[in-house]
Amino acid sequence: MSTRSSHRAVVVGAGIGGLSAAVDLAREGFDVTVLERGAAVGGKMRQVMVEGQPLDAGPTVLTMRWVFDALFERCGVALEDAVPLRPQPLIARHLWRDGSQLDLHQDVERSAAAIADFAGAANADGYRRFCAYARDIYREVEEPFIRSGRPTPMTLVKLRGFKVFQALKRIDSWRTLWAAVGHFFPDPRLRQLFGRYATYTGSSPFEAPATLNLIAHVEQSGVWQVAGGIHGLARALQRLAEAQGATFRFGAEVAEVCTEAGAVTGVRLADDTHLPADVVVMNADRAAVAAGAFGPAPAKAVPAARARSLSAL
Repeated sequence: MSTRSSHRAVVVGAGIGGLSAAVDLAREGFDVTVLERGAAVGGKMRQVMVEGQPLDAGPTVLTMRWVFDALFERCGVALEDAVPLRPQPLIARHLWRDGSQLDLHQDVERSAAAIADFAGAANADGYRRFCAYARDIYREVEEPFIRSGRPTPMTLVKLRGFKVFQALKRIDSWRTLWAAVGHFFPDPRLRQLFGRYATYTGSSPFEAPATLNLIAHVEQSGVWQVAGGIHGLARALQRLAEAQGATFRFGAEVAEVCTEAGAVTGVRLADDTHLPADVVVMNADRAAVAAGAFGPAPAKAVPAARARSLSAL
């Protein structure tokens, strides 16, 4: 295990990625400093005050909670003891200008019944087939991509061997998401509804691969609300990181990641303060990094053509 006296890590940005990195690095014995330009942790998982009431201004619900369960468990803490969670049997409510409304539930058959009332039996049957299809995509990519630290196309080849072509067919990356949902749903409103999974990553359903339909299975597997707002999860991560020994500095704007002979030496703040570091973790916007906002060295690590960050509204 590394010792805090000889291994210093600076995390730039206190979004969820930066907070998670801070937790694990501090747990491993690094001397961790998290630098956040804003006044609080959370990044996109932020909270704003509206007429005296706190309002989540980013994501509002939690899926794939196993990611956070594992993060807290590595530190000997149960997630539900750190932040109160409420399971949500109602996944989402959808409304159209013509006054029509459709609720989707965690229970597939309950959703199918709602779709049958909304758009007929053919669309309800399409929904059942769509759920099975989304589940198969998720199961195919979970181990080689979702749970892999640095996945590449060869990751799937190594894992599936001679069955890789069957796996590629199940992943359904050759057609667009829009074409896929059209195969399951004759009703244009349902194609519009399920086409939204592309927008979760800032993409277009007319261009994004159908693989993104796996998000439907992720939602089907469980949706939770954080009592008091999902920003509470970010604050819980801050407390967890601090309990492991990490320190936080707010209002700290990083002007440059400093290097020498190709190795990181630390960061320079906007006020010219220099913080030495053996490791620098960037939890900043990829486009800003690629544009040179943190100096020329980190910009080289992000190809400009691939600099867009993931986003959803």
